[in-house]
Amino acid sequence: MSSDPNRATVVYRFFDRTGRLLYVGITYDPAERWKHHAAKTRWWRDAADNTLEWYGTRAEAERAEQVAIRYEKPLYNKAGSANAYQGPTTKRGMRLPRRVHVADDIWADFEKLCAEEGVTPEEAITAHIAGRIKADRLEKRRYAAQLRRIKAASN
Repeated sequence: MSSDPNRATVVYRFFDRTGRLLYVGITYDPAERWKHHAAKTRWWRDAADNTLEWYGTRAEAERAEQVAIRYEKPLYNKAGSANAYQGPTTKRGMRLPRRVHVADDIWADFEKLCAEEGVTPEEAITAHIAGRIKADRLEKRRYAAQLRRIKAASN
């Protein structure tokens, strides 16, 4: 495959059945590239639709791909992603990154609050989840202790 910088190059996107963006890529030859994805990637079997955008040069396509990855946040891209998926990419053992959709205005306020508190949004969310789990476990222990006291009193 030629790496001619002046050769027409495509930016492609793959989506699942719900329209969720799975992957953004770049290639001179989509059919050949897709054979690689079919053989090596876990997300391929979830792909239900795709789009192609052709560019006159490789450099134009690379810029478009970088913008797409940064702002469209495909689920499985690693390179160029602000929050790249860090898990295994083999077909076995694949764990999906957690995705939570929050309204833009709420997220902006949350980011400001986190900055004021000196934590990242990820740290704040993790602390919240850990706190909820801890509270649930404590409540279950209290309930179990209460049941033991009731049972002991009835004997």
